[in-house]
Amino acid sequence: MNKKLNNKLSVVVLCGGKGERLRPLTKNLPKPLIKIKKKNILSYIIEQINSFRLNEIFIASGYKHKLIKNFFNKKHKNCKINVINSGINSDIIKRIKSVIKYSNENLLVCYGDTLANINIDSLYNFHVNHGYPVTISSYEMKTNFGVLDIGKKGKVKKYKEKPSLNIWFNIGYIIINKKIFSSMAKFKKFEHFLNHIVQKSLVKSFKHKGIHITINTIQELEEAKKLVVKFDNNIKK
Repeated sequence: MNKKLNNKLSVVVLCGGKGERLRPLTKNLPKPLIKIKKKNILSYIIEQINSFRLNEIFIASGYKHKLIKNFFNKKHKNCKINVINSGINSDIIKRIKSVIKYSNENLLVCYGDTLANINIDSLYNFHVNHGYPVTISSYEMKTNFGVLDIGKKGKVKKYKEKPSLNIWFNIGYIIINKKIFSSMAKFKKFEHFLNHIVQKSLVKSFKHKGIHITINTIQELEEAKKLVVKFDNNIKK
C-alpha cells in the first residue's frame, strides 16, 4: 500500500469477546491467542495487515486483556500497535467507538477470529472509488448438502449437489469513513447501526472469493488447520 493511502487508513482488530463456543480452550485464553498449528490466530491477522504496510493498528481487547497486552509486548514489537481495553461484555460498536477518536480518515474493522486473504489495496480502492461511507466485505455461503427445490405437493423440481447459495455474509474487513462516525453515537449495538446505514443506502459490498477461515467452534478450529497453510503462503511478502 502506498504512503498516501496508508496515511488515510487505520485498522482495528476486535479481540474482546469471551469465545464461549470454544470452551474449554478459552477458559484461560482469549480466542485470538488460540493457535492454529503453531501460530496464534492474531499473529496470522497482524502479519497479513503488515504485509500491506499499514502502520496504524489498534487492538480492541476486553476478555483476558492483560494476556493480549503481554502478547504484543513479546511479539510484533516492531509494529505500531495500540492495545485498548474496550470492556469484557461490550458490543462491537463500543469497541469501535473506543478507537475512532484516534483513527485516520478511514477505519478498517477486522474480526479477531477471522482470516481472509483479502487484498487490502483492492478493498481500499473499491471503497474510495465507489464513494460509499461504509464498505463491508462479504463471502458466499456454501453448503455440504444436496439442495432440493420443492414444488407443490412435495414434488422435487430441481436437485443441486453442494451448491453455492448466492447468499453473502459479513466477514469483517469493513471500512468505515470518518464522516459516519458521529452517527454511531446513538446506537448501542453494531447490528442496529448496520441496519440503519443499509436502510439509508450508505453501504457497498466487496465480494471476496478467496480464502475465508473463521474460528468460532472446536470443529471450525479443526477445519482451519487444513486451510491455514494456504492462507499463510498467500500473504503478500
